Amino acid sequence: MKLRPTALRFVIAICLNGALLLACGEALMQPLLGPLGALIDLIDPQHRVVDLSIARKGADTVVRLEAGIRRMVLTGHHVTFADPRARAVVTTPLAAFWLAPSMLLALLAAWPVRRASEWPLRALCALPVLALLLAVDAPFVLDAELWALHRDAHAPDSSSAMLAWSAFMKSGGRFVLAGLLALALVAWVQRAAGGRRAVRSDHPA
Repeated sequence: MKLRPTALRFVIAICLNGALLLACGEALMQPLLGPLGALIDLIDPQHRVVDLSIARKGADTVVRLEAGIRRMVLTGHHVTFADPRARAVVTTPLAAFWLAPSMLLALLAAWPVRRASEWPLRALCALPVLALLLAVDAPFVLDAELWALHRDAHAPDSSSAMLAWSAFMKSGGRFVLAGLLALALVAWVQRAAGGRRAVRSDHPA
C-alpha cells in the first residue's frame, strides 16, 4: 500500500465529510431522532424519553434529550421515586455523533482497493455499519448523561457500565471503533470480491 496517495485521499475525504456535515448534519440527524429515542427507551427502563430534538445552545448545535423517570432509580444509597412531573434535560454537541461515521467513511474512501468491484461493495456494506456506529454511540452517551445527573447528586464516587462506555467513546473510543470496523469491512469486502472473481474464472461464459 502506498502511504502518500492513501494519506492524501484520507485528508480529502475528511475535508469533504466535514463540509457535508457542516451543511447537512442537522438535516441528516433529524429523521434518526425517532429511532434513537426508541433505543434509549429500550436500553434504559428507569427513564422515559419525553423529547429528543436538535436545539441551539449558545453558538453550538446540540442534541437535546428531555426525559422523565418511569421507575424507581437507586443511586448508591439514595432512592429517586418515579414522578410524572419530574423532568431532566441533557445536551450533547451534534457534531460529536458524526465523528465516528466521518472517520469510517474517510478510511473506506482512502484505503486502496485490489479490484474495482470493491467500491460498490464498500458503499453498500457501509450503510449498516454506519447505523451500528450511531446505535452504539448516541443513545448510550445521551442516556449516560442522565445517569451522570443522579451520580453527581447522590453518589459522586460511583460508576457504571453505561458511564464507562460513554467515557470511552468521548475519550477517543469513537475513532478506535470506527477504525476497527473499517478494517473489518475492508477485509471482508476484499475476500468477497476475490471469491466472486474466482467463481467467475471457474465458470467462463
